[in-house]
Amino acid sequence: MATIKDIAKMTGCSVMTVSRALNNPEIVKKETLDKIRAAVDATGYVQNRVARSLIKGCTFNICVYIPSTLDATESFVAQTISSIGERLGNLGYSLSLRRKLVIDDNFDGIIAAGLNIEDEDEFEKASAVKPAVLYGNSERFTNWVDVNNYRGIYKMTEYIIKKGHTKIAYIGMDYHAHYVAQRKQGFLDAITSYGLEVSPQYIVTADNTEQAGFDACGRLLAQASPTAIVCATDLIAVGCIHALQRRDIKVPLQMAVSGFDGFGIENTVFPKLTTIKQPLYDVGVRLADAVVDSINGKPQKHGIYIEPEIKPGESV
Repeated sequence: MATIKDIAKMTGCSVMTVSRALNNPEIVKKETLDKIRAAVDATGYVQNRVARSLIKGCTFNICVYIPSTLDATESFVAQTISSIGERLGNLGYSLSLRRKLVIDDNFDGIIAAGLNIEDEDEFEKASAVKPAVLYGNSERFTNWVDVNNYRGIYKMTEYIIKKGHTKIAYIGMDYHAHYVAQRKQGFLDAITSYGLEVSPQYIVTADNTEQAGFDACGRLLAQASPTAIVCATDLIAVGCIHALQRRDIKVPLQMAVSGFDGFGIENTVFPKLTTIKQPLYDVGVRLADAVVDSINGKPQKHGIYIEPEIKPGESV
């Protein structure tokens, strides 16, 4: 097991400097801090949490709040918790998952994910009491990290247009959240920027399930005749593909279909789904760093967008 002396030897820093970086990072130069954190990550070094707690009067525990409206078995929830937890562990913190946001003395900071717009009032009250970071963008806060949902859907729509499609439909989410509106706007802006038009019949909404995507595709085909369908999530897209196959419509020969998420399900459908892959690991790392920095008195001055990328499959 690595020791603080090992970290000092790897980085060329003194044991005192390494100790300061781990316990009081706000007083260590960024270049030195980054070097020490990289060594900690590489070695898996973990401090004695009990001793640190006694010295600093902290719990070294972070509350990760994900509303009970999101199923804990969903890939988004599982992968988000995993990536945050790994980074927090490397920084010497533990993680407690909360399904209700109750402020107490059992944690030092909060990471909130999966909130809808109505949840922001509760988050704002909590952030006034504890250092808090939001997974998701909002004009009401500066301490947030998010995937650039607008750019992701814009790039996918552009990708489909460049494949020669001009009759493109959109199946969005029936959910009141910023990222939902931003994905839809990315689709609309890409369409208009290429001189195309979308009538209301080419846009429908659905819950984020395969069955809802299946049903939404049926409603769409009953009122419009697209050659491509951009879906707001992979689950919706998978349901859409099944609905097309039920009607003997070949994907992508007769209808192109795209998704958004890249949590793994895109590899289980035939043909493999072309999607936008959310960089959940990178987001989790940034969230963990942001909450620890906030605890140490260095909150972000502005939100951070992380760019998603197209993951080509066989459905477009």
